[in-house]
Amino acid sequence: MGHLSRGHGVYGKLQKRLDRFVIGAPPSREIFEILKLLYTEQEAFVASRMPIIFSSLSRISRLTGVGMQELVPLLAGMAEKGLVMDFERNGRTFYILSPTMLGFFEFTFMRVNRDVPQERLARLMWEYVHENRDVARKILSGETPLGRALVEEEALGEDVHSQVLTHETAAGIIREAKKIGVGLCYCRHLREHVDDGCSYAMDVCTAFNAGASYLVRRGFMREVSKEEALDIFSRTKEEGLVYVADNVKRRPSFVCHCCGCCCGLLGGMKKLRLENVVATSPYLAKIDGGKCTGCGLCVKKCQVDMINLVEDGRGKRGEVDSRFCLGCGVCVAACREGALRMVDRGERVITPDSAMEKYLMIAIEQGKLGNLLFDDFTSLPHAVIRNVVNAIARVKPLKDYLKKEEMRSRFLQALVAR
Repeated sequence: MGHLSRGHGVYGKLQKRLDRFVIGAPPSREIFEILKLLYTEQEAFVASRMPIIFSSLSRISRLTGVGMQELVPLLAGMAEKGLVMDFERNGRTFYILSPTMLGFFEFTFMRVNRDVPQERLARLMWEYVHENRDVARKILSGETPLGRALVEEEALGEDVHSQVLTHETAAGIIREAKKIGVGLCYCRHLREHVDDGCSYAMDVCTAFNAGASYLVRRGFMREVSKEEALDIFSRTKEEGLVYVADNVKRRPSFVCHCCGCCCGLLGGMKKLRLENVVATSPYLAKIDGGKCTGCGLCVKKCQVDMINLVEDGRGKRGEVDSRFCLGCGVCVAACREGALRMVDRGERVITPDSAMEKYLMIAIEQGKLGNLLFDDFTSLPHAVIRNVVNAIARVKPLKDYLKKEEMRSRFLQALVAR
């Protein structure tokens, strides 16, 4: 669909650059309008030439042809808008272009911002993510999900509670966090501009560690203590929201408090019946048919509509769709009869160790490995090698080989070395 980018000038080039990242930005009418509303032409030009991985000011200057003195305020302005993320390491500032989802889509609605037309942007983003099914499938389908469900510890029985790992619970993530930020829920704030939205808590979107540092520093979030974070999580648990965390073991950058009516990820599961949009917890909800009275409370509480009432000869009983059950435990708290419990899923749930490994795995799966390794989009030699590597990564036997732990380790070392 490259022809859709033609006729949009620098914004067409920006869309192509955003689509080279693993999350992607499939071309459509909506995405071009969104880009034109958020980026100036100069910002779009610089962004269209930015590398995939974190890069220094000098490298961005070389790739864009824009002097460093001019770039500093330009990139700072883009960071204030959430279009670029900037991080300091060893006294130097590094920049990375924000992707669409888990990027500037969210940042635009983490706060009330009258400097941009939020109502128009909300309608466009809603249409792009929720109503354009082809776009949703391209962004959300994959073997390695962007997010993973956390199980509510209180929903676990003593027989499985001792098996829970730190990265599998909200309390564990909060306990190990170096910094925590809270802002408006992008999904519910966006939906509020589209229609009446929903009544679930709004000021709950939670970021951690380096991600929180950037978002707090740039005014998208406010910093909170671990005690306040625990209070927020307790409140959203009472509301029956699902904790969806960054799909990594070490230093996760976010935990969302998701409702099925507004969340793009959970919406993809409900509307499109897409499996693996969100990685499940290692647990599964199980209903004791002898105790279940068929009251339907668990059906109402399930945020992804994966519990149904069925006739079993004795009346109606709840039934869990194990293919789509997130293993969050929300339904367990809703059951007044004690008929629901969480059991071991019986299969290994693979969680990438770090954000770099997560994106590397997705890049291999999507045939975008070359984009990570050869990310100078102004270089002809890089383009040739990139296309060859991407073509190789699309061949299933070779893709399976590249995904082996030994090969992933080598690629990660190469990326870190850069």
